[in-house]
Amino acid sequence: MVNEMTAYFRPKTLVELDEILAKFEGKANFLAGGNYDSTKLDETAPLIDLQDLGLDQISSSGSNVAIGGLANLQQLGDAFQSWDGLQEALSVEAGLNVRNSLSLANFLRSADGRSPLLCVLLALALTVELLPSGKSLPLEKYLVYQQGDKSEVVSKVTLTLPKNLAYEAVARAPKDRPLVCMAAALDDSGGLRIACGGMQTPPQVLSVPRDPQSAFDLVRRAYEQGDDAWASATYRQAMSQVLLRRLLQSLGFLGLEES
Repeated sequence: MVNEMTAYFRPKTLVELDEILAKFEGKANFLAGGNYDSTKLDETAPLIDLQDLGLDQISSSGSNVAIGGLANLQQLGDAFQSWDGLQEALSVEAGLNVRNSLSLANFLRSADGRSPLLCVLLALALTVELLPSGKSLPLEKYLVYQQGDKSEVVSKVTLTLPKNLAYEAVARAPKDRPLVCMAAALDDSGGLRIACGGMQTPPQVLSVPRDPQSAFDLVRRAYEQGDDAWASATYRQAMSQVLLRRLLQSLGFLGLEES
């Protein structure tokens, strides 16, 4: 349990946040919306509630989008209503009540390799910005970084909108967590960024510059070590070829054959 004497702060500006962190030598338990677990808190550190810092906004300028870390998953879905793949991933990820309460920041802290939404976000090439350090790093690197450093929270993610986005998955039932899931984003130059998920391990991200045909072999190799309690690597490799074909067709690459 959290010590009853644990200090609680609700800063209204980043300057005020910095002053609080300086007072407690950088130690903090950040309250960042949804998925609150008191058993993981540092009893020696203050509770710092971030909800008054305006970190729940989503804004865009041309093709560049900034999403506050405290924006909830439903806000994310509402902002990208035209992306059917993201909508499908969200519907499998969580029900409406959870989507309305769980922040993007806390989702990214807890998402695992079988998360359909994480797979889509990796395909979108998000850049993650952190508090209090101000560090900025790609989402795939953040997933590794946050395993060792629990003292920071996602303040914002940014992305450049792709030309198109597609998502495909196979599961035991339509709304089950996927056994294999894949998302692909097509950029303006014709390059593909593919995220391969559905495994116990974090999704793998592949970059395919201009030759979508080469993606079949790259994706098959991404699932070579895909044995776990839910499916075999052989099954995942076979299904990856089927899902990739669907992705490429959705993105406008027709008539391709598996290698």
